[in-house]
Amino acid sequence: MKKSKYGSAAISILLIAFGLYQVMPWILTEVVSLFNPSLPKPAITYEEFPFRLEYEIHGQKKVIEDTLICEYDGVSINEGNGKSRKWKQRFESGREEIILLKMAGTNEISYSPGPARYYMGDSSYSFKDFFPDASITELVGGFLETRRIRSDELFKMYGIRLLKWEISPPIVNSFTQKHRLSQKLSR
Repeated sequence: MKKSKYGSAAISILLIAFGLYQVMPWILTEVVSLFNPSLPKPAITYEEFPFRLEYEIHGQKKVIEDTLICEYDGVSINEGNGKSRKWKQRFESGREEIILLKMAGTNEISYSPGPARYYMGDSSYSFKDFFPDASITELVGGFLETRRIRSDELFKMYGIRLLKWEISPPIVNSFTQKHRLSQKLSR
């Protein structure tokens, strides 16, 4: 049986078109980002924010004191937002999160201090902490799901009440092209 050269060419063209369709968003994002001005680097790239969380679990008062460390981590590009500044955060103690109660398996109740970009004065983002509410992470249908748990439900179901949240305020940062230009001119 003789194969048609047009049939295999059509399949090849369809595969190439499908491949381009799949990667086009990333290609366009990269091309567009080449022509967009780069985001200015912040004047302050590292800061520490000491905090204290007081809470009660089944009538027993507990206190967590630590320091949230925030640091500039460059610029990221994605097809939804374009360019944005990246920030990383960690706790001085080495903990990964502020866990109030560890339950069976992967289930836990935690409190989030908020994102680093808020504390570092990145004006492109606003944040309102949800004290006295917390977060609950549960295994639902084979997937880990994190959601906000309101203070009344938190107390009723788990005997936890958040009493006091204190953290150093966000800094006032500067993100101007002038700042970058003066650095280049001083070289």
